[in-house]
Amino acid sequence: MRNVAMLAIVSIFVFSIALSGCGKLGKKDFEAWKEPYVAQNAQEHSEVKNEVSNLDSKVDQQRTSLTESIAAAKDEAIATSQQGDADTIQAAKQFAQDEDANVREELTKTANMAGEKAQDFAKMGDDDLRKMINDLEQQTKVQAANLNKVEDSITAGAQEAKAFEEEAAKRPIKAGTVQFSSGRAGLTQAAKQELDKAVTMIQQHLEATIIVKGHADGRPVLGGRYRSNWDLSQARANAVVKYLTDKGVKNTIEARAVGHTEPIAPVNTAAGRAKNRRAEVIIYPSGTVM
Repeated sequence: MRNVAMLAIVSIFVFSIALSGCGKLGKKDFEAWKEPYVAQNAQEHSEVKNEVSNLDSKVDQQRTSLTESIAAAKDEAIATSQQGDADTIQAAKQFAQDEDANVREELTKTANMAGEKAQDFAKMGDDDLRKMINDLEQQTKVQAANLNKVEDSITAGAQEAKAFEEEAAKRPIKAGTVQFSSGRAGLTQAAKQELDKAVTMIQQHLEATIIVKGHADGRPVLGGRYRSNWDLSQARANAVVKYLTDKGVKNTIEARAVGHTEPIAPVNTAAGRAKNRRAEVIIYPSGTVM
């Protein structure tokens, strides 16, 4: 920018010598030519300032939007990790990359335009116009600083998203829940369809350990083939494990009986007890504490 200003001063100096030497252009004529030209360039400078101001506002808006989106992505990443869905985290990363590209492109366009206008102003050699150039240069530096801040925010957001991704990868994932009839451990057709979905999810976690937890509704077992709710809940877990292995699941699978100790619904209503008669298939990714 200093080189451009120096070139302008030298150009004006040479131009002035030429005018005074040839005597073809008087002072009034020069002023008559200069005033509309200065006014035109002042208007163009005002337009550039407006562009810079608009970009300031857009950078602030994009920074706020990015911060809010990263926060939302964190919450959604935690929620969707229970279902084994990594799309939300990837979307957060993609959003950060897109925002970075958009800000860079718009700032580059404005900076280029500012540079072109600055060169036109410098040719005038007027002190006021040189001051405009200096002001514009300072504003461009401010925009560059703002871009650095946005880049820092994007980098920090990407690091946080990566940390949440790593944390989510270690969280247990509930692959499915099946219900049972009272006092029974046989799988219904609906239960088998649910377990087929669980098999598809397990195939995405071949290194994970699978825990199947069998539950009972808490009503006393008064007879039949099972001596207690513990035996009944174990039989339910075993039935699920057998189905999974028959479907080709090669992961390490463990069947656990928890009896009636982990109800998810009231035990004093028929509807609540029906919900509690269940078995849960849980995926524990490698490194997860079980």
